[in-house]
Amino acid sequence: MHLNAELNALFSLIDDPDEEIFHLISKRIITYGREVIPCLEDLCEVTEDNKIQHRISEIIRQVQFDSLISEIQLWNAESTHDLLTGSHLVASYSYPHLSLDGLRRRVSQIKREIWLETNDFLTSLETATLVSKILFQFQKIQSERNNYQHMEHFCLHSVLEKKKGNALSTGILYQHLCEALEIPIQLIAVPDQHILACFQRGFLETPSAHSFQAQILFYIDATNGKLFSQMDLDRYFEEYHIAKKDCYFKPLSHQMIIGNMAAEVGKCYLSTRELDRKNDLDKIASLLTKD
Repeated sequence: MHLNAELNALFSLIDDPDEEIFHLISKRIITYGREVIPCLEDLCEVTEDNKIQHRISEIIRQVQFDSLISEIQLWNAESTHDLLTGSHLVASYSYPHLSLDGLRRRVSQIKREIWLETNDFLTSLETATLVSKILFQFQKIQSERNNYQHMEHFCLHSVLEKKKGNALSTGILYQHLCEALEIPIQLIAVPDQHILACFQRGFLETPSAHSFQAQILFYIDATNGKLFSQMDLDRYFEEYHIAKKDCYFKPLSHQMIIGNMAAEVGKCYLSTRELDRKNDLDKIASLLTKD
């Protein structure tokens, strides 16, 4: 972004000792939106005063948050609630220079790899096995349970580039690919797990009041793509003394998935100095997961 005369003037006043003046200056800078962030980052790099660096960092945080709120609200108002766009929006809070178009291209390549191997005669089980094989064997993506020391593992851009993710990011990628290929596989609400379930075809389009569990054919571990049965999941409930409820088998809405992602990314801001950033992401999560 080119620094115009007004921004130059505003930047020159960031060090004003009067907090009220600084508040007015920062509010005006924030109105420029995400495009001003690289300029602020450049200014921060050449500034030696810790107080001024903190002020600049706070302006950057507020720009990111305000922009994200606006974009999330627009996304939430859409009918499709595209998972790829939603995950990109949350990741862009921490990594503002990411390209959604670049992410779409990489995911489209994987989708094409899967599509070339499919045909109308494959069962849901065979298709899910193929998706798992492409992601975890051909693409060599490695995934683990959510680790808050590695924020980049929540970011699909990084997952596809560095081949390292976590249960939530790979679960989102897996579900997005299945939806693009019209395969009824979705993340479900099992406590403390990121599990995908393959439903009977047609059920997700016209869900009834009947048991969600009864409509599930099999499950997929989002960390490695391995398929498992209801019996295997029942053992998990028994081992951890979890009372089985049908709501655990209900597909998570796209808003709930992205809201969970925002809350999980917020947990990566571990220090007290980063508490404002965690609070920002918690607000996004609340916006998307409220009833």
